[in-house]
Amino acid sequence: MSAITPELTARPASPPFHPFRPLFFCAGLAASLGMLAWGLFLHFGWLPSAALLPIPWHAHAMLYGFAGALVGGFLLTASANWTGIATTSRHGLWLLTATWVVARILLLIPLPFWIGALFDVGYLFGLVFLVGRVLWLSKNRRNAFLIGILLFYAGLDIVFYVGALRIDMSLMSRALIGTVDLLLVLMLAIGGRVIPFFTGRKLSGQTMWVNKYLIWAVNGGGALVLLCGLGGAPGLPRGVLMLVVAALALVRLIGWRGWRAWHEPMLWVLHLGYLWLAIALIVRGLALVGVYAMPELDTLHGITVGALGTLSLGMMVRVAQGHSGVPIRANPVLALMFVMPTAAAILRLGYNQPAGWMWAAAVWFVAYAILLGAIGPLLVRGRVSAPA
Repeated sequence: MSAITPELTARPASPPFHPFRPLFFCAGLAASLGMLAWGLFLHFGWLPSAALLPIPWHAHAMLYGFAGALVGGFLLTASANWTGIATTSRHGLWLLTATWVVARILLLIPLPFWIGALFDVGYLFGLVFLVGRVLWLSKNRRNAFLIGILLFYAGLDIVFYVGALRIDMSLMSRALIGTVDLLLVLMLAIGGRVIPFFTGRKLSGQTMWVNKYLIWAVNGGGALVLLCGLGGAPGLPRGVLMLVVAALALVRLIGWRGWRAWHEPMLWVLHLGYLWLAIALIVRGLALVGVYAMPELDTLHGITVGALGTLSLGMMVRVAQGHSGVPIRANPVLALMFVMPTAAAILRLGYNQPAGWMWAAAVWFVAYAILLGAIGPLLVRGRVSAPA
């Protein structure tokens, strides 16, 4: 026994079990490789899918490939923290992750379209079950709205596939716009919780202004944007509504006094991401009321690239570091990475031509390549040992 004891004790411990690990890794791969594939299509005219037209493929790959893995990793981990109940086992997590991976592969090869769709939608319903189970067991009513959001998410995915099978661009566009607005609601709600929490904890003694009525107005306004879009409301009232919600979100953001966190990249990245929610709503709103001409699908990049891109980088780094036992901080390379989605969004919105799309895609790709290099080891191995 004594002869094998040192060998056993020297064996490296397995990484701490957290659902975000494989799913955040998948999100980083989808964001980087998915954008690389899109860039190759734009440059070489390569059709990435035999069943989907290029632009719908790109939008779906980002909203359900990248964002789907991101949302899954975050909510499975957060739900376990909120309730004290494990959302899944290791085997269950790997099965869920494999479902996501298989869906991504099947949507790129010439098999019947519905096979990949089944895996894709199955992944989302798996999230509904796992998150819903722990919220139900713990009677956690405060976060029950997440079940509705996940069901909405899966439902819009189904609508998109119905439109794809019918080659109905209008139906696919309605589903994609609805999905972006659903992610907008999620970012307004969750960001509105975690950003002031992290800011207040780090900048102790700094007074922040928080108003519950403003919280309801911002979150409710975001939900109204979603419902009006799905209901086919005219562009003018939708645009005015977006401008109002943007103004309310800006007031809320100012109340958090994020400028005091200018020396803390792990904080200002979250404030920058929330700022992009307001900017994106202004860009969309002004286009819809007719101040300038820009198709609504193009204006959505303020939310997807500016807001989602920035918030996802900030939260993935924070969660990976915090759950791996390493200090939560950003070096200069990570700080540069945090501003890259802003540069990509400005390029995509300000230079709305194929050349601008290519440059925006390149900046986005570099940002998520840096992310994989920075937190990939934390996701795979858990805590990285300190150098000797």
